[in-house]
Amino acid sequence: MPASDAALRPIIISIPHASSRIPEEIAHLVLLSPNQMKEYTDLYTDRIFTIDRVYTVKAAFSRVIVDVNRAPDDISKEYGEAAEGVTVHTTWDGKSVYSQEPTEKQIEDLIAKYHTPYHDQIDDFIASAQFLIDCHSFLPIGPRLKADSGVPRPDINLGNMNYSSCSRTHTMFFRDFFQNRGYSVSINFPYTGKYILGHHCHRRRIPTFLVPGIQIEINQGLYVKADSLEPIPARVDEFHELFERLVDEFIKSF
Repeated sequence: MPASDAALRPIIISIPHASSRIPEEIAHLVLLSPNQMKEYTDLYTDRIFTIDRVYTVKAAFSRVIVDVNRAPDDISKEYGEAAEGVTVHTTWDGKSVYSQEPTEKQIEDLIAKYHTPYHDQIDDFIASAQFLIDCHSFLPIGPRLKADSGVPRPDINLGNMNYSSCSRTHTMFFRDFFQNRGYSVSINFPYTGKYILGHHCHRRRIPTFLVPGIQIEINQGLYVKADSLEPIPARVDEFHELFERLVDEFIKSF
């Protein structure tokens, strides 16, 4: 990111799930292999959504260890229901994450070290921003335990917390941008957005506190090789350029 805020456009780009890294202090307890950790990332979203001259926040470690898109106190729910809280002990497809579950103190330390700074950075940017885009990818077919289990998914999913995180006008801009280029788009299904939108966004900007925002999910089947999870480089580059144009056109329009 450029050193001078004056050179930045008033957009916050949030990339919460691109990393498969495991923090060193917890690595000795993790059962999942590097390849397995990769299966739980939003593959290559750091390459697609990283663009010039905007405020960018990226999570440096895996969502399996600390998910910055969940509430920091969402621990008991996940442990009781395997429902993907801020920290995960069983993955959505039934794999055990740890050989020995972290202690409550270890979990608290992980949240303080990796979750809190992510949101502090967004808070720091909000006074200078006008909109937040939370950037994700999703599996081509709805996985087990999801509302669309076994169902092919659209190319793009837009989430706006049921129109509470941004206006209908904003949402239609994003929908039309993708549909006009031949992509299928769903709104608020299968995903409406989670903690990042809920905590930082409202359809009416409240300076220094909240900005309008939307979640964008790109179907991984459009740019990832299903057999190896390797990228299709030309497609990754194509989506990166598309997202550059999206931000340019959004700023011109709003």
